[in-house]
Amino acid sequence: MHNILLVDFNRHACGELQKLLGRYRSDYAIGDCVVSAQAALLALAEREFSVVLVNTGGCAAAGLWVCHYIRKKSQIPILFMGGVDHFRLVRKALAYQVSDYLPGPVRASALLNSLDQLKLRLDAEPAKRFPSTFKSPIHLEGKHLHSGQVIKIVKAYVRDHLSSDITLKKISDMLHFNCAYLGQKFKMEENISFNHYLMQQRMEKAKLLLISTNLRIYEIASEVGYTDTDWFYKKFRAYTGESPNVYRKQKTFTA
Repeated sequence: MHNILLVDFNRHACGELQKLLGRYRSDYAIGDCVVSAQAALLALAEREFSVVLVNTGGCAAAGLWVCHYIRKKSQIPILFMGGVDHFRLVRKALAYQVSDYLPGPVRASALLNSLDQLKLRLDAEPAKRFPSTFKSPIHLEGKHLHSGQVIKIVKAYVRDHLSSDITLKKISDMLHFNCAYLGQKFKMEENISFNHYLMQQRMEKAKLLLISTNLRIYEIASEVGYTDTDWFYKKFRAYTGESPNVYRKQKTFTA
């Protein structure tokens, strides 16, 4: 029986995967299921696993970060599941020598086929374990933060989810960090508060959409995470000194 470490950023795949493996009488079993990058690294340091299955849950950057640190210590097979079908992400995943990249939504047949293809290799090799001296670069209580990498994950999440309801609390929960502590680290690294950074990214994308598309103002507001168009107008005017309509006309004319 081959032991799987499931890194489930989506937080609901564990039960479904266990049922799937049982239904098909697979030679795999879920040895442990974790929901954060640092918990995954600690689990790998403490137990033996045959394969790591990373279910990104919409946060490909966090999944790639796990792959990055695993590859510093081990060649254990990694299956990357649920990422978007985008060349940039696939290329990064391949750079970390993932055994397979399964873009979402993942079909059960595709996952089972990928696991089957690994079986011959796994049968010929012992289970992989990190050296006992290996420690996660992020302490679970958040006292030893590998700032640069984590801030990159936070920024990548913002970039990829601008149309969603983004909060630092949501991101800190995903990464298992204290929200206030992560906010302090972000400001220390970027010289700007997280909320100001988020607003800045939304306004800059709105400016780009205004001059490069024919989307209506309410559509642009939705694209950058504002469900209330009047609130978007207010924030945009405060940021640029102009209304979205005036900004579009002026930039289109000068172009």
